[in-house]
Amino acid sequence: MPAAPETTAQLLALLRDHGPERLCTRYRRPPLPSKLLRALCEEGDPEGLRFVARYPLSPSDLLEQLAARTEDTAVAALLAANPRTPPPVLSAFIGHSAAQVRAAAALHPGLHPREILNLLRDSDPFVVRCLAGNPGLKSQHQACIARHEDPSVRMALAGNTALDPQVVRVLGDDESPLVRFHTAAQARADKNQLLMWADSDDPALQHGLLLRKAPPPEILESLALSAHTSVRTALAENHPPDPAARLFVLDHGTAEERAAHAADPALPRPVQRMLCQSDDTRTRSALAANPAIDTDIAEYLCQSGSEAEILALLANPSKTPAWHGFIVRSGHPHVNAALVYEDDLDPRHLHELVNRRLCPETTVQLAAARRPFRSLRADLATALATHPWPALRALAAGSKHLPHTLLRKLTADPVPTVAAAAANPNADTPAPAVESIPAARGGDVSAWLSRIDHTLESITRGTSRPSVPTFQTQPQSSAVTKAS
Repeated sequence: MPAAPETTAQLLALLRDHGPERLCTRYRRPPLPSKLLRALCEEGDPEGLRFVARYPLSPSDLLEQLAARTEDTAVAALLAANPRTPPPVLSAFIGHSAAQVRAAAALHPGLHPREILNLLRDSDPFVVRCLAGNPGLKSQHQACIARHEDPSVRMALAGNTALDPQVVRVLGDDESPLVRFHTAAQARADKNQLLMWADSDDPALQHGLLLRKAPPPEILESLALSAHTSVRTALAENHPPDPAARLFVLDHGTAEERAAHAADPALPRPVQRMLCQSDDTRTRSALAANPAIDTDIAEYLCQSGSEAEILALLANPSKTPAWHGFIVRSGHPHVNAALVYEDDLDPRHLHELVNRRLCPETTVQLAAARRPFRSLRADLATALATHPWPALRALAAGSKHLPHTLLRKLTADPVPTVAAAAANPNADTPAPAVESIPAARGGDVSAWLSRIDHTLESITRGTSRPSVPTFQTQPQSSAVTKAS
């Protein structure tokens, strides 16, 4: 900011550029010349008059003259709040017709007790609210405001920086939850008082304590054991739980709290072991998705978990290929579908799912993902070679066991993806001189095809969708829609 102004024009320019608040702060030492301030009043510029009324170093006699001639409510309010305003002028403002002026006078640090009593009786709660925040109030005045019928006035008193300890205790027992909340959040209180509020069963007081900038550790430890879920949850958002708090949640917390703890990357192994025995699927699923899950616990969930828990394990960024060996044996349909999209899945697992178990979900997802499976059994590939869905015919064309007669037919398939899949996938396998094609399907193969059609129908109708990204969670292709 430039040097002190020497003319009223320069001062008005600074007011427009920087605002009155910055000028009041900047020109405390050294103060602006009284001569310049008087000249500014003589010019009568509204912005200049408001600055003189606000400036805390304006001469008292100049403020008195300005109060005598102004009819501007905004100027009067600034004069009422100015610490240099003479007492007779301040007394006149306390009886002003505008509540804005009386409220500004209520914040004046030099109020006489008689003037405070007049303001206490003011009919406008806004005026009394402003008075409640005045740090110059005596304890008897604070006690009077603590009994005011308007809760907003008592709330304002809770923020008074010079609140008497006895009044603090009265506000802490106020009938209004909002008053108790603001008291615990703002009022000046010693540690013993804070501990009493933290140990109480009052959610208003406990939530208020959470808003304090740096509550003592003892307060946080007490709040972590609160009987109210909302208090414990709000505390956990900013303060990591200690072992005692975790155990308390395991015994007394809600399912949502236990699930939130199960997802915590800092969750100790003993607590993980306790949570994996929970009866709540959400808790175990959250634990399964935790990147810091213990290996033994992960393998336990792989073998005994529900479908939702195993899908969460597959979505865990810390999963290892060793888990697949356990997961393959789960038998859950959506898990069988999701395994197709595991990049590091051992081909032996696909052999187990498709060739040995005849899993329809895995077969459909292999076809949809266009993932080659050259080990597809000959009878299965033969059955798929004539399926209406082109993606399944393409899967059959990629099998090294597909009879060459059927393979040659697929090279002429009208769907380009099928013809491309059939273009010499078995070049390294010479065609036999005499080749037999199964004349009839086995009962297990026919049942497998029926299950495949049922799976496709469920996908098309949207009745069966997994919770991890697979073909079923993507927009359906026209080929699936046309399958019948």
